[in-house]
Amino acid sequence: MSKREVPPESDNAADLDLPWAPRDHDWTGHRAEHDAREWAGGDPKKLASIYLYRDPHGDPTLEKDYKFPVADIIDGKPTRVFRAVANAAARLDQADMPEKDRDKVRKRISELYRDAAEAFDDPGLRAPWDR
Repeated sequence: MSKREVPPESDNAADLDLPWAPRDHDWTGHRAEHDAREWAGGDPKKLASIYLYRDPHGDPTLEKDYKFPVADIIDGKPTRVFRAVANAAARLDQADMPEKDRDKVRKRISELYRDAAEAFDDPGLRAPWDR
């Protein structure tokens, strides 16, 4: 497999089975992206496991071709962060991406909100477009 090919199992998915950090976990996009880059070491499967979108025409080994991180590296392990999910929801409509991909990401964010509602025992947690 060439460096520019993405393994099918990592196609714009983010790993929804990652554990959640505490709901109030501090999250900063730039720091999270830096930590993800260090942790992944250029491995596209690792990068894709924490991002909701990858430019299909970009280089899957480069973090710059990914959007919407929903996890941070905590104690050396990828961990979902609710503030990252909320940030992705807030930024989705401004992102430069095809509408069909935006719809896929919107569905993933809705899934993450539903999972967070269960994990944090807060049935009121819903993606902005699901309210």
